[in-house]
Amino acid sequence: MEERNLDEEGIIKELENKLNNAEEDAKRNGKLIGRVTRYRTVRLEEEELIGVDISFEDYMRSNVSRGQYLAIRTILRPVIIVGQVVSISRSDVLAEMGIREVTSRKDPASIITDTFLGIYPISEFDEEKNIVRPAVTPIDPQSPVFIPNPSLLEKILRIPEEGITIGKIFSGGEEIEAKVRLDEEALVHHTLVLGTTGSGKTTLLKSILYSKDLDKQTIVFDRQGDFVNFLISKREKFTVLMPVTSKMGNSAKDFLDTFASTYGCKVLEYESGALICNDTEVDVIPYSINFFDNIKNFHKLTPYFTPKASMYWESLIDKTLELLKITLHEIFNVYINDNILDEILRDKVTPASLAEEGNRISISPTLLDELNLRPKSQNISKSFVSFSQGNLTISLNKAFQEAMKALDIATSTKEAIIRTLKAYDGYGIFTVKGTVDFDPEKAFKLNDKIIVDLSFVMNYSASIEAVATIAYKILEELFNWKTELYSKRSLENKLTLIIMDEAHEYFPQGNSEAVAKDIIEELINKIMRLGRVRRIGVILATHMPDDLNPLVLQLTNTKIVMRNDINVIKKMGMENYEDFLLHATPGLAIINSLNFAGITIKTLIP
Repeated sequence: MEERNLDEEGIIKELENKLNNAEEDAKRNGKLIGRVTRYRTVRLEEEELIGVDISFEDYMRSNVSRGQYLAIRTILRPVIIVGQVVSISRSDVLAEMGIREVTSRKDPASIITDTFLGIYPISEFDEEKNIVRPAVTPIDPQSPVFIPNPSLLEKILRIPEEGITIGKIFSGGEEIEAKVRLDEEALVHHTLVLGTTGSGKTTLLKSILYSKDLDKQTIVFDRQGDFVNFLISKREKFTVLMPVTSKMGNSAKDFLDTFASTYGCKVLEYESGALICNDTEVDVIPYSINFFDNIKNFHKLTPYFTPKASMYWESLIDKTLELLKITLHEIFNVYINDNILDEILRDKVTPASLAEEGNRISISPTLLDELNLRPKSQNISKSFVSFSQGNLTISLNKAFQEAMKALDIATSTKEAIIRTLKAYDGYGIFTVKGTVDFDPEKAFKLNDKIIVDLSFVMNYSASIEAVATIAYKILEELFNWKTELYSKRSLENKLTLIIMDEAHEYFPQGNSEAVAKDIIEELINKIMRLGRVRRIGVILATHMPDDLNPLVLQLTNTKIVMRNDINVIKKMGMENYEDFLLHATPGLAIINSLNFAGITIKTLIP
C-alpha cells in the first residue's frame, strides 16, 4: 500500500513537472490565456471542438474573438496544436447556478465568470520529431492555451519561410503580424483569385507584381491601364508592350505620342521607344501580330473560330499558298519556295487579303529585282496573279476561294470563315505599320516587369475577340521562349509570372458553337500544365467562375476567394466560411494552397 502511494506520488511529481514545462513552453511561444477544460471530456475527432476555459481576468486581458488562431501545448507530449476559435460561451453567475431573477437589476460582480471557448484543431508541431502534421495528438485536460507568436503560427500552418508575401493572417477580426506567402512551388502550380467587383482582386495582383520577395519576371495583361498607372505612380521602371490597331496611325511616332498623351509622359526617343513618366523611364514597344507569319495557325490564336472552320483552316491555307506558288512559277519560271513567298507577302497580307473580293497586293519592281524574279513576259495575267509594266499584282482572295472550292468546304463553313476574317480585319490588329514583333528575351532584358497594355485595342475595337487573340499570340511566344530556355537548361530561365485579370474573357467556357473549346484548352494545357517545369506561374483573377473554362479550375492549385455570392462559395467548397465571405470587406480572403488550407488573410496594399 505504501509502495503504491510512493508510485502515485512519483507520477504526480512527474506530471507536475510536465505541466510546468508545458506552461513555460507556451509562454516562450506566445501569450498564455487559459487551459483546456477540466469539466468535460476532451475529444480529438472529426468535427469535434476542443473546450477551453479562460478565467475572467485572462478573458479581459486577451480580447479573444471568434475566428482567432490559438495554440495548445499538450502536457504528456511536447506537441503544440494550433486551432481556430469557433464558439465563445459567456454566462452570468445566476445562469451558472440555474437561478432566474425577476428583477433586472445591475450587478457587475455577477459577470465575473469563466469563459468557455470551442476551438477547431487545424495542425500541430511535434517538438521532439521537429515535424508539422495534421492534429492527431490527444489533448490533455489543463493543457495551457496561448496566443502563438507569428513565426510559430506560420510554421504550424505550413506557410513557406520564403516567397511572395500576399498578406497577413486575419485572426479574430484583425490582421496580425503572421504573414502568408506563396513560394515558387505554389506559384508554378498556378493561382486563381475569385471575388466580386471591389473585393480587392486587382490590389492583390498589383501587390504580387510589385513584390521584391522573389527573383522573378512578370508579364501582366492590363485591359484598362490600371497596372501602367500603378507602376508609374510607384516610379517603377518597366516595359510596356503596346498592342495597337491600324485605326491609331501607321508609325511608331503616332503610337508613342498616343501613349504619352494618355499617361502624361514625354517621349525621349522615338526609335528606341524610351519615355519619361513621373520621373521614371518607361520603354514602350508598339506591337501588332504579323498576319502572314501566323497565317497557318491563325485558327489557334482565336477561340472564336467555329470548330468546323478550325478543322479546315490549315489545309485551306496550305492549298491557297500551293496554288499561289504554282502560278508564280508559271510567271517567273523558277521554283518559288517558302522564303521567297515570305519576302513577297510578309508585310502585305491582312485578313482582308483573304476575305475581300477586289483586294489586291502589289509587289514593286524593286523587290522583284532583289529576289531575282524576272517574268517570261512583260504582260501576263493568270486567274489570281498578273504582271504588267514591271508590277506584280496578287489577288489572294481568288486563290483562297479556289482552295475552298478544291477542298469542297460546305457553304456554311465558308461563310463562317469569311465572317471571322472580316471581323478581324475590322479590329485592325494585324500587320500594322510602325510596329514590331514581340521578343520575350529582348523585352525582359530591358525590364523584369512587362505590362501588355490592351486598353488602346479595347478603346478602338471594344472587342473581346481582338484582346483574346493578342493574348494568345503573346502567350505562345512566351511559352516557346521558355521552352527553349528549358531545353538548354539555361541559368537565365528564372521564374516567370503571367498575371491576367478578367480571366473568363481569355479562357471562356467554350461550350457554344461560336467558341472553339479545343483551342482554348490546348492553350491552357500548354501554358499551365506544361508551363510548370518551364518555371511559368499563371495568376488568374475573375468574378465569374461559371464563365471560366473548367480546366482552369482544375489546374490552379491555389485558390484565393474574396467577397463573393453563395453560389461561388459553394462551388469552391468553402461553405464553412460563408458568413465571412458573404460580407468580407475589401482585401479579406480565404486561401487554400498546396501546403495549407482555410487560412483567413488580409491582403497587402502595395
